[in-house]
Amino acid sequence: MSKSVYVLGVSMSNHDRSACLIENGVLCCAIAEERLDRRKRSEGFYRSYNRGTVVPPLASIRYVLRQKGIGLDDVDLVVCGRSMRSCRDALLEYLPVPEARVAEPSLPGHHLAHAYSAYATSPFEETAVLVIDEQGHHYPDGRFEKCSWFEGSTGPLTVLRRFEGTAGYLSLGMFYNVFAAFTGLSEAGQPAAGKLMGLAPFGADRPDWAGLIRLDAGGETCIPLAAFEELFARAGLLLRPGMDRFPVRELDDLLAKYQPMSWDTEIAKSLARKAQEELERAVLHVARALRAVSSATALSYAGGVALNCTVNARLREAGWSDVFVHPAATDDGAAIGLAFYGWIEVLGHPRRLVPRFNPFTGRRYRPDEATTALRELGLDSFARETATSLEGGERVARGEVVCWFQGASEWGPRALGGRSIVANPTVPGVTTRLNATVKHRESFRPFAISGTMPQLASLVDMSSLPPSLAPYMLAVAAVRDVRLAPVCHVDGTVRVQLVMAEAQPEWHALIEEFGARTGVHAVLNTSFNTLGEPLVETPADALRQFLLCGADVLILDRRVVALADIPADLLEVARMQAWRASRTDPLAAALALEASGYPEVARAFLERVGYGAEQAAARGGETIRSFHAIQFHAARRCGDTEAAAHHAEEILRWSSLPREARQAAAFLAEAVPDDERRQFVGRLVGSVAGRGAALRFFTSLYASDDGNTPVAPIEATAAAQASDAG
Repeated sequence: MSKSVYVLGVSMSNHDRSACLIENGVLCCAIAEERLDRRKRSEGFYRSYNRGTVVPPLASIRYVLRQKGIGLDDVDLVVCGRSMRSCRDALLEYLPVPEARVAEPSLPGHHLAHAYSAYATSPFEETAVLVIDEQGHHYPDGRFEKCSWFEGSTGPLTVLRRFEGTAGYLSLGMFYNVFAAFTGLSEAGQPAAGKLMGLAPFGADRPDWAGLIRLDAGGETCIPLAAFEELFARAGLLLRPGMDRFPVRELDDLLAKYQPMSWDTEIAKSLARKAQEELERAVLHVARALRAVSSATALSYAGGVALNCTVNARLREAGWSDVFVHPAATDDGAAIGLAFYGWIEVLGHPRRLVPRFNPFTGRRYRPDEATTALRELGLDSFARETATSLEGGERVARGEVVCWFQGASEWGPRALGGRSIVANPTVPGVTTRLNATVKHRESFRPFAISGTMPQLASLVDMSSLPPSLAPYMLAVAAVRDVRLAPVCHVDGTVRVQLVMAEAQPEWHALIEEFGARTGVHAVLNTSFNTLGEPLVETPADALRQFLLCGADVLILDRRVVALADIPADLLEVARMQAWRASRTDPLAAALALEASGYPEVARAFLERVGYGAEQAAARGGETIRSFHAIQFHAARRCGDTEAAAHHAEEILRWSSLPREARQAAAFLAEAVPDDERRQFVGRLVGSVAGRGAALRFFTSLYASDDGNTPVAPIEATAAAQASDAG
């Protein structure tokens, strides 16, 4: 071609927005909006707008165009897409581009975008393509895309079969998310399916719980919404007050009727196991059915369900010779699919086969950008030039936790050696340290290893692992070497990334240096992010996140910064500057820490960033309650009854009951003998109080005649405890 042809793909789903640019059928750059706006999953709504309106990922669009040094006028075709509904008109409201140069796949087209993301980046000359997610486009009659099969070689994809869901019959993605929601696992306000996968091995087998998924001939999966009610009743989930006769006709009804539980309960763990077992059985059923009708022997796979590493490790059982999962299998990956849909179907060009997809689709940052980030925090004099891989391998070998920032950023949620936190997988307690003090996440969350061949095959069993999954950390493998016991999950597995020298020379060299010092040619590798932020993107992100986590060292391209080298007073100042530069709400971060099982860490975090009762008071009652709830739980955990009582009083002081509930509770309370009244009211308040609080009601029963007597600590604590239980 004499002139370059550029196609811009824009994913405009409700979350996971992204952009991708391809030139003459070759990927130039792709980025998820969350990496730039620093909001996990980057919801695209204005809070005051109708939720039907989604804002395009403008930062991502600018990013990919600047990476190539072109403007919108140079783009030959813009292809947009969104889950559930159309988005072309919304895109044109924001982008100054002629309508004739904007395309959108015909509806339903969301699964087609997912399919093209896997098809265009897979290494197979001929491939079947499977898409399984929560829900794709909606039809006018209420049906929606839940699973789709395609096939392709060089030209446009061919649809083999589409499967639709309804309000009463869920998709596999919705099924899994229901369990995540009811086991108290969330992220960025949405069910966290990835967390559920990690919790599942801790659960007990419950043969008395009936199956929820019916597998029909031809690859169909039938998941009636009504089946959840029977399971939840048998499992003992609590109904919300007054909802015992509430009919469940759609998914939101189920969420309204039953109360989620804490993940740290035996029932929640067993529900997680139930969900994982049923999902594995269903996905393998679908994969076998697709294999039976496809002429291809290799499978390409996308959609949110495709990030389930445990299922992926078993896909060869369905008869496939090899499997490739697009690394950004969720809606951010659709940007790549949309761009290649435009290249192949709209412009009529053939697919260009890539032997191995390069997931490092972000930009490489200049050395002066790292210098600027260090200087702004007053740390430039403590950074020195280093032999990157040698120093990294040496420090990890002696047990230090290293934040590693090298080259371009990864595409997708897995850290693959561009933006990683690295540790020694043979050190006892390493996963506990990382979860509790570096990542600040739930104690059950598993980790991955990145290793080199041929030694990796002796550390883990890779015999059944699909070869094309290995470079992207998208499957688990059974641990063989007892030296990896500290990083081994409770089910005996670990997530695996195979690292090749020609693809990632610096990352490969670090692992080899570590292997030369320890005899283990694999390092623990987890994503470089903490406190609920997305994976770091820029040098400034890396330095800020390093200062806010509990790692020992930052290797920033060719520079190394060690905490031990920074004077304590200067370090504290830099940390405060790093926090002020963060876009994370401090109370939201503290609440996430508490939900992860670290109330003391949550309280200490708020103290460290200077967030107190005055800051909470400026934002209203709900924020005040949340702040004091953190303090209350931490005080209880530490056995500080006096402090716990104080914060319990504050929780109640900023709470209220509906008038009708207050009147009913007061009547019932008066009918109870005085010696039982205190305990009864505590239980009663807990059962009817919205968000676990009721000072106005409580003081109406116990205040003195002048109405000014404060609630006694014992009553306040009893009520707050009851509210927690409720």
